[in-house]
Amino acid sequence: MNPRQEHSQRFDQVHELVTKLLEGTATEAEQQQLQEAVINDCEVRLEYIRYIQEVSHIASRLVPPQTTDIHSKAMVLEAFKISEDAPFNHATSPSIAGAHRPKLPYSWIGTAAVTAAILLVILSFQLGVGRVDLDPSKTESIAHSTQSHPHDSQAPDHGKEVATLLQGTNVIWDSLHRSVEDLHRISIGQTLCIHEGSLKLVFDTGVEALVLAPCLIEIQDRDRVYCSYGRIAAKANDSGIGFMIDTPVARVTDLGTEFGVSISDSGDTEVAVFKGKVNVGPNPTLQQNKNATPVRGQRLVQGQATLVGRDGQSRRVFSIDNQRLPGVRDLAPLHLNSPVISEVRDNIGDRHPENRMFYRIVQAGLREDSQAFVDRNHEWNGLSEDGMPAELIGADYVMPFNDDKFADNLVVRVAIARPATVYIFFCDNTPAPDWLTTRFEDTGLDLGLDEVAGRYHSDRKLSVGPAQSIDNTFSIWKRTVDQPQELVLGSFERPADVQLGYNMYGIAAVAR
Repeated sequence: MNPRQEHSQRFDQVHELVTKLLEGTATEAEQQQLQEAVINDCEVRLEYIRYIQEVSHIASRLVPPQTTDIHSKAMVLEAFKISEDAPFNHATSPSIAGAHRPKLPYSWIGTAAVTAAILLVILSFQLGVGRVDLDPSKTESIAHSTQSHPHDSQAPDHGKEVATLLQGTNVIWDSLHRSVEDLHRISIGQTLCIHEGSLKLVFDTGVEALVLAPCLIEIQDRDRVYCSYGRIAAKANDSGIGFMIDTPVARVTDLGTEFGVSISDSGDTEVAVFKGKVNVGPNPTLQQNKNATPVRGQRLVQGQATLVGRDGQSRRVFSIDNQRLPGVRDLAPLHLNSPVISEVRDNIGDRHPENRMFYRIVQAGLREDSQAFVDRNHEWNGLSEDGMPAELIGADYVMPFNDDKFADNLVVRVAIARPATVYIFFCDNTPAPDWLTTRFEDTGLDLGLDEVAGRYHSDRKLSVGPAQSIDNTFSIWKRTVDQPQELVLGSFERPADVQLGYNMYGIAAVAR
């Protein structure tokens, strides 16, 4: 068994043990096994924390958080076998202790108190050393935000709690606005203003939001926020459809999707759809201003982006990188080096001004199961169980739109910011064009594409990991770049039998 398989098997086992523990079906031996794994293995410990956080995300949406009273607090303490007077350490932590716990009833597991109890255990674990008291006042504060603002006559539910601040990371709060601690409730009318860092919010409607500094937002309703400036990424399930982000020039309405919004200091609003679709239209409150230029309404779907200016005009956004505007659950970059690919542009807008497709630049992010295209959910994978070629792991890569394979006379300009090796992934069932064969060399390495169901192949579906469900093979071509420059890529001919399926090429780069 190779190291990759051992790594995967170990974490699958940890996930199974944690699931049994939360369901109350884990034996004492299994609980002890999990405890030892979490204490003795740093990677397992981090995976354990991520997994529990994911569980808490789900649990927090099963039932809208309720006010915590003495009875519900006692239920939390009883379910996790916590004494109000007893500190806990690695031997008594409710997340890994040897005591058997009953299955948590779903009628209350979704409350903020339960979510908080799970996360408090995680955050106070501290590798099993020291002691953290479960302060009753802190437990109560989880379900009761202490912040308040003057009553707004336009917000009849002003002060009503509608969301939870799940986590703040490296946050510096604005001194003129009250800071909010992790796991505190957020109310209608409340303002959040940060100069540095990020916030993760979970709304009771099921919407998850990532707020990136510098940013100023106000919670206007259970499903609506106003952002004066800053960046917000939102992900909504079915119950969260209709979530709105108002900006100084526009209103972005979710239609069941994951999307990002970036608002400049002047109010210009950039919207990108990562999955699903949104409506972008005028902010209704601006219609009262006769001098305001109306924004033309438009619907954006996966892989499309637009920039709405104060003049009411909408313009195409050519490329967006995952550091400036990440998704809510994007994986962290594999390293912190400076970007290699800084921008991507094409000539499609010259012929089709209405085009709104964007290139998504994922910096230091290429790995197994990386999404290949902005408008398809296909994924890159290694052809064997050893995974994709090692030199590609952690590369900057571009998610183009797969429909560009239909474009004739296409010109794609890729800005390379530093000396690098640039890679093109080209589908083996398609004739290689001259611009590829004359400017790049075939490395002899290959990469696989795991495809979702499509027009010609309705039975296809994604799998996880290398060598799983590979539907097309791509040859890896490379070119060495000694200094910052712009590379020009082009179009290609369709294969003789399009029903076999073919795809747009992939683009990646690694710093030298």
